[in-house]
Amino acid sequence: MTSSNLKSMKELVNNLNITEHKEKDILVDAFAKNVINKVFKELSLILPAWKYAWKSNDPQNPDKVLNAAKQQWTKAFIENDICTVEQISYGFAKARRYESDFVPSCGKFISWCNPTPEDLGYPSEQKALMMCITHRNKLKMNMPTNTRQLIVELCKNVNWWLMSAASNQAEHKKAEDHFKSEYMALINSGYQEPIETNDKRLESSEVVIERMSKQQVKDKKTRGLNVMNEVRQRLAKYKLNN
Repeated sequence: MTSSNLKSMKELVNNLNITEHKEKDILVDAFAKNVINKVFKELSLILPAWKYAWKSNDPQNPDKVLNAAKQQWTKAFIENDICTVEQISYGFAKARRYESDFVPSCGKFISWCNPTPEDLGYPSEQKALMMCITHRNKLKMNMPTNTRQLIVELCKNVNWWLMSAASNQAEHKKAEDHFKSEYMALINSGYQEPIETNDKRLESSEVVIERMSKQQVKDKKTRGLNVMNEVRQRLAKYKLNN
């Protein structure tokens, strides 16, 4: 390859890079004008100490730090797909509950924009897992279960072999990620639980327990223990006969 050809290729690459950067700059500028400015304005109203985070020491350019922060937040929003009014509304709601007058980091605000199951009116991930395990155990013992339909559907989607076979930290992490992925996929799929009617109440076991008296709760635990003892006795007899 001659030096002239090499020079031409370098010029071509440089031209392509310049075009790409210009397109990205246009995208960033448009996004900042439509979204980021509104985000910063709202945060300045919610968090009174916002000026300290973006204060400039340059009297000739008082918005220098603020403008630089907007550029970084814009890039972070784009990289993390924060681009809807609903997402940002969740971020503002948590900012209003934020126990500080100072502006959160960009990463923290982005995490606020991603709603948790609780934000959407569902059980937490940990609680949902415990409800799934309880539901499955009751089914195995042929016991009645009043688990909400969301948990019933979630149990169908979870890979329980993966969940139960985890034996080390890496496998437990993989199982946790799998459960979280299936749970969030179900929630974000637009799934709607059956609407409660006057003819039939769809109540979770937690709601039923809350209505019970102390004696009823005690009796329920006793019945559960008796069932477990019967299951153990049957298993013991089965092992002896085989």
